Amino acid sequence: MGRVRLSRALKRSICIEYMQSGKSRKEIALKYNLPSVNTLASWINSCLSPLEIHERCASLPPVIVQTDSDMAKKHEESPLDVAAMSALIEAQKKQIAKLEKELKYSQDKNLALNTLIDVIEEQGIKVRKKAGVKQ
Repeated sequence: MGRVRLSRALKRSICIEYMQSGKSRKEIALKYNLPSVNTLASWINSCLSPLEIHERCASLPPVIVQTDSDMAKKHEESPLDVAAMSALIEAQKKQIAKLEKELKYSQDKNLALNTLIDVIEEQGIKVRKKAGVKQ
């Protein structure tokens, strides 16, 4: 069976669904029968701007820093909902895991690119700029 070409609009909608749903790339790739999870990653880079990625990303509610006295007053006013707190903790754990995975990916990409530049420069091709101020 040949490769099916999808429209840019459909690719964007799939990327937006991934960003807003909080599902893994693998789950989205299986849902839409994509050849690999890397396909989705490349679509995100080509179809969405960094600002769109930031705006559409499934995000957690903002963290508000409170003092001990504020927390005591709030606790007296309304009891903590254990289910809501555990759901928030789980959401934060998922977000942390996702961010750690993205950080690892970026670090690996940086290492690969630097290694590629080193190999090219061993062949005698100057890629990096020389440090220092030109006068």
